[in-house]
Amino acid sequence: MRKLWTRGLAFLTCAGLLFACGKRGGEEEKSSSNGTVSVQEVGYDEPLPSDYAGTLTTWGWDERYFSTMAEAFQRHYPNVEFQFVKIQNKNIVELYETELIMGGELPDIAWAIVDTRGEAFELDMWEPLELEPYRFQLSEVYECLHPRLVNAKGHVCGIEQSLSPAGLAYRKDLAKQYLGTDVPEELEALLPDWETFLEKGKEVYAASNGQVVMWSGLGDVRQFLQEQVELPWTDGASIDVEAVFGRTMRLICRFRDEHIANDLVAWTPAWYHAFGQDDHIFSPCATWSVNMIKQNDPEGEYAGHWGLMSAPEGNAHWGGTAMGITKTCQDKRLAWEFLKFATLSTEGAEILNSMGLMTAAKAPYLEKPELKSYRNGWFGAQDIGASYMDKIMPNMNVRPLTPDDGIIFERLGLILNVLNADPNMTAENALDTLRKELSREFPDFSIK
Repeated sequence: MRKLWTRGLAFLTCAGLLFACGKRGGEEEKSSSNGTVSVQEVGYDEPLPSDYAGTLTTWGWDERYFSTMAEAFQRHYPNVEFQFVKIQNKNIVELYETELIMGGELPDIAWAIVDTRGEAFELDMWEPLELEPYRFQLSEVYECLHPRLVNAKGHVCGIEQSLSPAGLAYRKDLAKQYLGTDVPEELEALLPDWETFLEKGKEVYAASNGQVVMWSGLGDVRQFLQEQVELPWTDGASIDVEAVFGRTMRLICRFRDEHIANDLVAWTPAWYHAFGQDDHIFSPCATWSVNMIKQNDPEGEYAGHWGLMSAPEGNAHWGGTAMGITKTCQDKRLAWEFLKFATLSTEGAEILNSMGLMTAAKAPYLEKPELKSYRNGWFGAQDIGASYMDKIMPNMNVRPLTPDDGIIFERLGLILNVLNADPNMTAENALDTLRKELSREFPDFSIK
């Protein structure tokens, strides 16, 4: 019933989206100033004619990324138009499902966020990019991403927009004051595991008279620690709640009870505002998180407030969005040209670097090693690009995705809200509640 209700709302939303986008013609021929060019005459490994005309639609949530990449592509193909419809990433699977059920029109280029990608990639809507005529090879991107780009049949459904390795950002002034150093290597040696991190956190809380804690909120704790667990959340028939979520829940409760984290709820105005405050030292920080620090710590640019280090017990691949071509795309040749440009080309990597992001493709770094480098004033002289590529990524845990992740992710979020609001709820209570919730969501599963 939950899904049917959501899909009903999604259908109404989609109807408006598709009306706004309109209909387009077929893909057999595209106009050119030199006459008519057959799409079939242009090999998928060759560049398109510079006067090639066409339109590509996409639904997504990061308008800055897409508009920047689309404008760069249009410098090569000025007659290509893009139609971007902004949606919330949490609604993406329901929107796709609704269009498939109703026989509607999917976007030409579809997005899949990591939280629900396992489910999205099982929908019968994706072009298999490893097959003809695309012939994409997983070896073109970093190995850690390989399991996250394929569906259960082994077909490559999409390519990652950018890498999302995550370590810990830290306020250097607070680290120096309460931990005795602001050097990343020294902090990594000081905080090798979460048990030590907790003990140091208690010392910081006491030394600051309760004014400074290690982290701003339990949402950060749960998200980051859970991504460190390399086990899949389900095997398709059972969920081992203790094995997958037990340690994370117990650590979350200790972070709450021992004053290691504040109670700010992730993605709320207060949580964003905390990046510019002096009341917590650490924040989990993926490549895309750096922009949040920049936007919410206006005084930090010239002060070099922040540093970047590896996290206790390993780093995480946190977040990420893949883009693929839908089977209903009316100009697959043009869609592939854009997808290659955005995710695999050196020019695309340069554009990502200008936004503080990093391509998932290997070849651009061989052609231009300097693309691994990225600095900004908030992190002072530290080359955070090189830190991500050379220090954080080699020591990074990557969790396999499953089609059931999206529902489990929602249940975890609800339980976290209760843990945040009710200090009397224990980890065992939370795990029992999670088992009950998952039993309702997956009645045919064995829930351990």
